[in-house]
Amino acid sequence: MQIREIIFDDLEERVKWMNHPKVYSSMHFSVPVTIENTINWYKQNINNEKRSDVAFINNNKLIAFGGFTSIEKATGMAELYVFVDPYSQNKGFGSIVTYMLCEWGFNKLNLRKICLYTNEENIAAIKVYQKCGFVLEGRHRREYINKKGEFKDRLYMGLMKNELNYQNVQ
Repeated sequence: MQIREIIFDDLEERVKWMNHPKVYSSMHFSVPVTIENTINWYKQNINNEKRSDVAFINNNKLIAFGGFTSIEKATGMAELYVFVDPYSQNKGFGSIVTYMLCEWGFNKLNLRKICLYTNEENIAAIKVYQKCGFVLEGRHRREYINKKGEFKDRLYMGLMKNELNYQNVQ
C-alpha cells in the first residue's frame, strides 16, 4: 500500500465515491458532489497550508482518500478524514489507511495530536479508530440527523503521537 498527495487525475474517482451512499452516509458534506466543484476545490487547496489531502494506492488501484483539515502549526493539531472505495469496504483497508494517514500526519506534517469527529452510529469506523489508538474525548449531543430522522450524537476522538498503535492494525 502506498500513500501520496492527491493529484488532478484522482478527482473523477473521488467524486464517484463521494456520491456513493456507503461514503456520504457517514460523512458531512452535501450531495451530489460535482466534478466542477471538486476541480475548483482542488485548485483552491493546492497550496493551502491548513490541509493535506492524500490518496492510497494498492496494486496500482486507488483504494481510499483521506487527509487533514484545520491544520494548526502552532498547536500541532489537525482533523483527520478518510473514506475507502465503497466497493472495497469491509476488507481491512480502513484500518491500514487510517494508520498510514496518522503516520503521515505525525511524521510528514509534524503533528502532535490528531482529532476527528464521527457519528455514534458509525460503529465500523469507531472500531478502526480505536484499533489505531484513538481515544473518545467527547460527545456532541444530538448534532446530526440519521436516515430515520432521529437526532444522534457526534463523537470527538483524539490521538497523540505516542498512542498510535500498529499491533492492532495488522
